[in-house]
Amino acid sequence: MKGMENPRVAAIIPAAGASTRFEGQIRKQFLMLEEKPLLAYTLERIWQADIVQTVAVVVPAESQSDCRELFKYLNPDNVTLLVVAGGKTRQASVTAGLAALPEDTDIVVVHDAVRPLFEVGWIRETVALCSDYDGAIVAIPASDTLKEVVMDSKIPEGSIVTINRTVPRESVWRAQTPQTFRAEVLRRAVKHAQKTNLSGTDDASLVEALGGRIAIVTGSPYNI
Repeated sequence: MKGMENPRVAAIIPAAGASTRFEGQIRKQFLMLEEKPLLAYTLERIWQADIVQTVAVVVPAESQSDCRELFKYLNPDNVTLLVVAGGKTRQASVTAGLAALPEDTDIVVVHDAVRPLFEVGWIRETVALCSDYDGAIVAIPASDTLKEVVMDSKIPEGSIVTINRTVPRESVWRAQTPQTFRAEVLRRAVKHAQKTNLSGTDDASLVEALGGRIAIVTGSPYNI
């Protein structure tokens, strides 16, 4: 893909989470902020980047009609919006979204539905980096002192862990989204994960398992 001009760029927005940590009756991606659902703000910023041609929004099967109703708040120019039924895990939902994208997609941007405060320029930057790398993600340097721990013992109330070592924080970054990859690399990574029963904590970890080279764009603590 190196040197490719005007690549076909698609985005996957995983929005199938149950919001269990949020403890609300309404999934947080569909909660109203002023006059629009949270998910709408995220989607609007996606196409403000002006380089994404297709967006696959991955939602619970029972929420597909709600998501299509959401589209009445949106008026994207030259963007194809897809609603895709998600899986039980985020990884399964991203896999479903990937399968729904056009076959001629060159680059895939994955971004969390409930992370609307990202900078539009990050999409352009990560897409551009895919000319030289297998992918690029947004991340921020760790500012806390990090401890690697081991389980020491179990007690009736839970477990006790002890410190194994202090991890040098200079070499540790906290991953965010968007995370952007060459489409063919992400497809191979997903197939490899399925074949090996690999469960990644983010999309980059699946590409890392193939030995992929992934660059980092510095994000922001406000990208929550």
